[in-house]
Amino acid sequence: MRFSLAALLLASALLQPLPAGASLPFYNPDLGYTIWLPGEWAEARPALLRRYAALRDGVGRDGGWTAGYALDRSGETCLLVSAVPGRVVSRADMANFNQFIIRGIQRAERAGCRRLREASFLPEKPMLRLVMDLDPARTSVVHLVYTRTGMLKFTGVARRGDADGVLAIDRAVASLYLDQGLVR
Repeated sequence: MRFSLAALLLASALLQPLPAGASLPFYNPDLGYTIWLPGEWAEARPALLRRYAALRDGVGRDGGWTAGYALDRSGETCLLVSAVPGRVVSRADMANFNQFIIRGIQRAERAGCRRLREASFLPEKPMLRLVMDLDPARTSVVHLVYTRTGMLKFTGVARRGDADGVLAIDRAVASLYLDQGLVR
């Protein structure tokens, strides 16, 4: 009787639908990360990655997205992922690379390419976070994550003024688990 009751409870727990806010893991073995996304997110189709292939976010190599996630069917709010060539091994290297990136974006800003609204370094991650206006309609939130084996770039795109979309992108990146860990 005890086994039947336990089996019934286990079966009912497994068959219950996940709550709308439940997170699901998306594992990318090629880049070595797992990201936990709420149920409204979906893995991006190749067409979405091609749509944003020409996106210039000013960090490392542009485009070349190897993975992505969409918050809505239109793909207006999405998170694109790529590896950035190179490797940093110390905090001083990170600081130098961060300054290099910010200076490059500021030069592009003077040429009218994009506008840097915010730049911050999160040392506990370690991660560089940039918020830019790409054009009159779109905002980009770039997270450059320094891992032990290289750098990963997570570029979020949202409609300009979409605070909920930017927050969803930040929360998604905050859920990252890296196979190789972070630079310490």
